Amino acid sequence: MIQKAAEVAKTPHAVRKKTKSKIEQILQEDSTSEYEISSEESSFDSDTSSSIESEDEPQPKGNQKIKITNTNLQTPRTRGRGRYTIKTEEYFENCASSKIQTSNNTLDKLQTPKLPQHEVQQLLQNSKLSKEHEKCIEQLTKINESYFKKWLFLLNENFNILLYGLGSKRNIIKKFHMEYLKDMPVIVVNGFFPALTIKNILDSIIVDLLKMNESPSNPTEACNLIIEEFQAMPETHLYLLIHNIEGDMLRNTKAQNALAMLASVRNIHLLASIDHINAPLIWDHIRLSKFNYIWFDVTCFSPYVEETSFEKSMMIAQTGALALSSLRNVFLSLTSNSKSIYLVIVKHQLEHGKNQFYQGISFKDLYMACRESFVVSSDLALRAQLTEFIDHKMVKLKRSVDGTEYLIIPLASNLLQKLLDENS
Repeated sequence: MIQKAAEVAKTPHAVRKKTKSKIEQILQEDSTSEYEISSEESSFDSDTSSSIESEDEPQPKGNQKIKITNTNLQTPRTRGRGRYTIKTEEYFENCASSKIQTSNNTLDKLQTPKLPQHEVQQLLQNSKLSKEHEKCIEQLTKINESYFKKWLFLLNENFNILLYGLGSKRNIIKKFHMEYLKDMPVIVVNGFFPALTIKNILDSIIVDLLKMNESPSNPTEACNLIIEEFQAMPETHLYLLIHNIEGDMLRNTKAQNALAMLASVRNIHLLASIDHINAPLIWDHIRLSKFNYIWFDVTCFSPYVEETSFEKSMMIAQTGALALSSLRNVFLSLTSNSKSIYLVIVKHQLEHGKNQFYQGISFKDLYMACRESFVVSSDLALRAQLTEFIDHKMVKLKRSVDGTEYLIIPLASNLLQKLLDENS
């Protein structure tokens, strides 16, 4: 006879109803996230399977407990008695609807006032270090000075040296110059100087070193002339010592191409320093192959006294007294018509200069204003007056995309107001 499989005993209705109510209660409490699970009322545990016993209903045969196991309903307990849930949808909705609040704090609200440039330099020069700090700096200086012989050997082997690291490297380069290059032709370049141009460097080589009367105005032609002269004199060596080769006036393409051309000559040697963290980005693979650098870490923690003396900082009070006095001296030497034209530009810039997209007064508007004031009779006469302003750097001329000429005075509004008050 075929035996029928034993029928599995079904869960009593009361137990199922009780379990269902507890599950609904847990899900409802999870949605509101304002409940606490007590050890006495909780029927689920993270370490063991949940078991629910029937107390009112009779037990099945064998007094076997009815056990319902569902690991998906188990939730881990947190330390403490509370548990919180984050509703992500409401969070992002609140973030999208709320306005972004920005701080209105400015540097003028600081309790410490801005210091003049000379006071900042005095503080840097008179700063005192601890004895332990001084000993560590002396040890670093000795380590850096031990590279001098190696640098000289690498320079003579047609490599160029690039120094990087934290601290001013002026003293290291200066000491290397005095100890090993004292009797050699040396050109020292301060790359951080704001008025420096690549033409100044090329002119100093051509006029001061090679003793030529004239220097080509084109940097490429000047570099070719220098290269021809040094190739004709293979026994003559030139050493270029450049502080901050990534300076503001040297980081342009024209200057870097000219320096790379000179550094590629066998008897022209380059030793330079960098301080900006993004300085290597100014060189592509073509320039790097010409420079043929060997990098040396010469961290010395020396203060940047000379390098920061020409740097504009928001923490330093910029008085502009020197610029105003220079402008005043030039302004007094002008004719009456020229003064009237310049004051028209000053008034227009004071009225519209607060606009974020102010480019200056257009030549057409300036001509119309001067024509109404009977200052000029033709645009040619106005251009002749503007040429004098541009030569004395009293005005800058810019062209927009559509070819319109704009004139702007490179001076702060408060200084222009002083000049206007003096001559109104």
